[in-house]
Amino acid sequence: MLIRPARPADCSAIAAIYQQSQEAYDSTMEMGTNADTFRERLAGLGEREALLVVTDPEVVGWGIVKQYSDRLGYRVTGETSIYLDRGLRGRGYGSNLQQALMERCAAFGYHHIVARIWATNQGSIAFHQKFGYQLVGIQKEVGFLAGQWRDVAIMQCLLSEVGPYRPELG
Repeated sequence: MLIRPARPADCSAIAAIYQQSQEAYDSTMEMGTNADTFRERLAGLGEREALLVVTDPEVVGWGIVKQYSDRLGYRVTGETSIYLDRGLRGRGYGSNLQQALMERCAAFGYHHIVARIWATNQGSIAFHQKFGYQLVGIQKEVGFLAGQWRDVAIMQCLLSEVGPYRPELG
């Protein structure tokens, strides 16, 4: 298993994995993405953002660290997301990828990281709790998809409480 930065050549595999979540209607509010969408995102990442993939040897999952907001006061806050090939869950890929994302967050100088998870996705909520995330609230009916209102759980993790914190702020 190898975790590394995403490359443009990975974007078709990234899009295919993301499409699994889009079709399941259980973890993303976004629809209709493709490899070109991810190539654009990869090219547009800021210096405190990263798109990582886990390979074994093919891409089996991906995760992203992005700035929570471009407003100055939020420069200490990042947001993470992970998507795995649904046929390969439960093999440690997600845990290794989450650890790598959190290490990247610390390296970027983030103090606080956020995850937005569909409130019905109890597996993802439990997964994030293993890494020190705490549920801080539920946004009721914040999204509308496939004819239904969707609630989103907001989870947060203070990196100073779960691991090394580097206060350098680029």
